[in-house]
Amino acid sequence: MSIEGLIADLGYAGFAGFVVGFAVKKLLNLFLMMVGLYFLSLFWLQNKGIIDINWAQFWVLVKSLFSGVDEFVKGALKTVAFSSAFVGGFFLGFKTG
Repeated sequence: MSIEGLIADLGYAGFAGFVVGFAVKKLLNLFLMMVGLYFLSLFWLQNKGIIDINWAQFWVLVKSLFSGVDEFVKGALKTVAFSSAFVGGFFLGFKTG
């Protein structure tokens, strides 16, 4: 493989990583905003006496959801072979987004 081909591949992987990192950060921000609105609505409904929340069971549910996300991310990182340019581009895109 020529040096020009290697540089082109690193450039493509870096660009792809940047785009994916940027998109992940934007989606994460949207997701966290929706979760925050959900919690605020629960607090408001409980404050008005409309609903009664079993907070102990609620936190068990939240912990199980986050452990599922954690296992998915770990599995994805094990199965996908990221190049260093992709990872560098991802973090740059995530930071920029």
